[in-house]
Amino acid sequence: MAGVEHQSKGYGTEARAGLLALAFGHLDARAARTEVFQDDHASQGVSRKLGYEYDGISVDARGDEAVVSDRLRLTRKKRTRQSRQPARVDGMTARRPMFGL
Repeated sequence: MAGVEHQSKGYGTEARAGLLALAFGHLDARAARTEVFQDDHASQGVSRKLGYEYDGISVDARGDEAVVSDRLRLTRKKRTRQSRQPARVDGMTARRPMFGL
């Protein structure tokens, strides 16, 4: 499997944290949502570590199988209360119009 040797080293958490820094700090996001297969414990853990909270379920296809996924949500308010050091994002002021802002 590709990428297995990179798992459990925190790279996914840092990538998600960077995306959240961009969304909340520079693109005026009010909330972030993600969906995670219920049996994907690693992804569930990353989402919870970043402050996402349960927001319902969805049914998705995985191959020929229908599986239930958890919907998770992180609000701006909860994100700003976290003590995590935000990622640094440079050059966004000039790029905001590309995002309709």
